[in-house]
Amino acid sequence: MIVLFGLVGLLVGGLLNWAGDNLPRRASGGAILSLEPISWPGLALWRMLTASISRGSLMRSQKSLWLGSAVEVFATLLFAYLWERFGLSWRLLLLALNCSFFLLIAIIDLKYRLVLNMLIYPAVVLMLLFHSMPPGRDTIAALLGGAVGLSPFFLVSLTKPGSIGGGDVKLAALIGLTVGFPRVLWALTVGILAGGIIALLLALTRRWGLKSYMPYAPFLCLGAIIALLYDPLPLIFSLW
Repeated sequence: MIVLFGLVGLLVGGLLNWAGDNLPRRASGGAILSLEPISWPGLALWRMLTASISRGSLMRSQKSLWLGSAVEVFATLLFAYLWERFGLSWRLLLLALNCSFFLLIAIIDLKYRLVLNMLIYPAVVLMLLFHSMPPGRDTIAALLGGAVGLSPFFLVSLTKPGSIGGGDVKLAALIGLTVGFPRVLWALTVGILAGGIIALLLALTRRWGLKSYMPYAPFLCLGAIIALLYDPLPLIFSLW
């Protein structure tokens, strides 16, 4: 079953690649065109394999195919892990949906430097409804998490205009609503550290300068996915 669910993850990865190419185009009324659209149900891994026969074809589509293939591999491993850890359960379904959503946000920002309101706003509403549903839903923790996620990024956007996009601010708030407090602290810490490490590596290799723009949503999404799967804060608090 773990192999079967991993294959489900592979198909989901292909669907996310397709959505990552088409949703920005829909949101912009067709103004944004994909350089290398990945058509469903074609998988980037399969397209890379077939394109490798022709070196020229592979070179022309290399960036898009590498990103699409990485998404599919990540989704395959993620779904296999979720099945191994949680088995057939509602928690498995919820985590698969949440992680897939944040992976989609990361794909779009990597390709188009966009965090789409058409994804963020409905997700905020759904999270508010979800955390208000009994039994055992902690609305206060979700709202506090949203406030903690929103505040630092909103303040940075006010004090240093242009340093962070409005989409990143809304994404941070959504992550807080999704994981709640205090888990949002772990999610933001992972995202900020990951972004800082990559920025440092790019600067050291002279591929990124102080005035260069680096998409930040993928790192926030990475922090959200890790926080959904693993929360070390209870262990840390118990040691205190």
